[in-house]
Amino acid sequence: MLLALIGSNEFAKDERIAEFWKESLVNGSQRRVFFASDIRDDSSLVGEIAQALSPSFFEPAASVLVRHCEYILAEEQRRLVSFLTANQTNDGFSINLALDFFDIDKKTALWKFLEKQKAVELFTPPKYTDAIQKWIIEHVQKHFQRKINFAAVQYIADAIGGDTKRIHNEIRKILIYDSSIQEINMQHCALFIKQDREVPAYELQDPFGFRNLGVFLPKFRRILAEEGDDAVMPVIGALRSHSLNLLHIQTMRAKKIPDYEIINRVLPPNKAFTYQKNRLPEQSSQWRLGSLQKTILQLDELSYGKKTGRYADLPSFELAICNLIL
Repeated sequence: MLLALIGSNEFAKDERIAEFWKESLVNGSQRRVFFASDIRDDSSLVGEIAQALSPSFFEPAASVLVRHCEYILAEEQRRLVSFLTANQTNDGFSINLALDFFDIDKKTALWKFLEKQKAVELFTPPKYTDAIQKWIIEHVQKHFQRKINFAAVQYIADAIGGDTKRIHNEIRKILIYDSSIQEINMQHCALFIKQDREVPAYELQDPFGFRNLGVFLPKFRRILAEEGDDAVMPVIGALRSHSLNLLHIQTMRAKKIPDYEIINRVLPPNKAFTYQKNRLPEQSSQWRLGSLQKTILQLDELSYGKKTGRYADLPSFELAICNLIL
């Protein structure tokens, strides 16, 4: 059996590797051997893999997992292809080998060989906030048979991002602490999960545009708690820029200007994809006619007020920003 796992969805990979061991550790092959290509001399890697996969007088052939295969050097990849070709049979492969890649260059001979043998399985993590939140809800239900409220889901997505393995381990840690928990809430997450993922000011733009205070406020408070006064002007700048774009979109859609022309006028070329992905037309429709102009002026006043000492403490600044959404 030959298996190539490619991608950064580490939890799904671990599940597949567990299946690999279950499928391969039969018919006398009861040894598991691990290699990590990034902490060894690659010149001997294929030789050691071949030795582990070969039975001896004292031991049966092993099933082998090689981690971090993206670090295997080009010459060693060619040796690996030659070794795998020599171990092909009419039914597949006479060895049990799993190769774990974070990523792989599709121009290499190794990729072409693995793809031709239909040995490749892709493991792509959820990329965007909505997808991560959906994954967390489904994962808690499927693997832990528990519920999780939406505030807790938002907290985990903001804290960890798309690292599925860590999300699983953090949720497991909460339930080890208290197995009687039937619904994970914000308090459980705040107690056990450290917020270590940076939330730049521009991540406030979408919940601000949708006027979704429930999503906006936790992110906003986190930025203020971590960066203090240094965050004030970047936040104002990000919200003002976004409000101005929404105003242009709102005005041009009212004039029946087609979307492709709006995109060309409002967004730079490398940001055009956000028009539909972030649902900018829907965001602009959340604001009454004329309210975006007032919001932009109020943000300018906030900027001036902060520079002149009007908002001496962060809570007063937080209240002023939240009033714009309300």
